[in-house]
Amino acid sequence: MIARTTLLDVENIAIRFGGVQAISGLTFSVHNHELLSLIGPNGAGKTTAFNAISGFLRPSSGRILYRGQIINGLKPYQIASLGLVRTFQKTSLFERISVFENVLIGLHRHAQQKSWESLLALPRVAREEAELRDRANEIISFVGLGSRGGGRAGALAYGEQRLLGVGIALAAEPQLIMLDEPVSGMNPTETIRFMDMLQKIRQRGISILLVEHDMRMVMAVSDRVVVLNYGRLIADAIPDLIQKDPEVIRVYLGQEKKIA
Repeated sequence: MIARTTLLDVENIAIRFGGVQAISGLTFSVHNHELLSLIGPNGAGKTTAFNAISGFLRPSSGRILYRGQIINGLKPYQIASLGLVRTFQKTSLFERISVFENVLIGLHRHAQQKSWESLLALPRVAREEAELRDRANEIISFVGLGSRGGGRAGALAYGEQRLLGVGIALAAEPQLIMLDEPVSGMNPTETIRFMDMLQKIRQRGISILLVEHDMRMVMAVSDRVVVLNYGRLIADAIPDLIQKDPEVIRVYLGQEKKIA
C-alpha cells in the first residue's frame, strides 16, 4: 500500500479584489499519488484558487505550503521549479513553431547544461541535447500527438492544443500537476482518451489537481472532490458522497436532480 503524504496544503486562504471577497477561508490538501478535483459553478473561485497556488495571485491571508514549504509570495517560475506545475484555461503555446519545438523549449528550461559548456560544445552537452530530443518525442507520443510533432502548434485543433499544453507541463517533470479545464473543446472520444492519459500520468507517480466542468469525467477519475461556491468550501469528500450531498446538488442543479 502506498503511504499517503501531503504534497499541498491550502490553509485558510482569503483573496480579495478591492471590496470583493473572491475566496474566503479556503482549506484543503492534496496527497501524493492523488487526483483531487476542484469544482464549483462559474464564479465559485476555482481559477482564483489555482492562480494563488501557482503564484499568480498572493492571498490576502492564510498560507499555502508545498511539501512543507510556504510558497506564498514566490514567483510562478520559482513554484514550478519546486515541482508544482500548471496548465491554463487558455492555451499558452508558441503557435508559430512546431509541436516538437514547444515541448523541447519546456525541457530546456530544466536542462542541466551550463552556458559556458554550450559555448565550448563539450561532448556531454551534445549527449544531453540528444536525450532532450528523445524525451520530447516521448512526451509528444504520450499525450497522443505523435503524428503531429513536426506540425505548427498553432495549426492544431483546440483539443489538441490542450494536449500540447499538458505535454509542456510534463516537460517540467512535476510532482504535482494542476490542470485547468483540460478537456474544454474536446469531443466525447477525445475526453475518454484524456481520462486514460490521466491514469498514465498517475502511474508515473505524479499527483493531479484538476479544475473541470465535465462532471461525468470528474466523478469517474477523482479520488476526492472539493466543491466551492462563492469562494467558500461547501464539501470535501469522495465522489460517491459528493454526488449525494444535498448542498452540492442544490448549488449545481436544484433540489431534485443529481450530479453526473
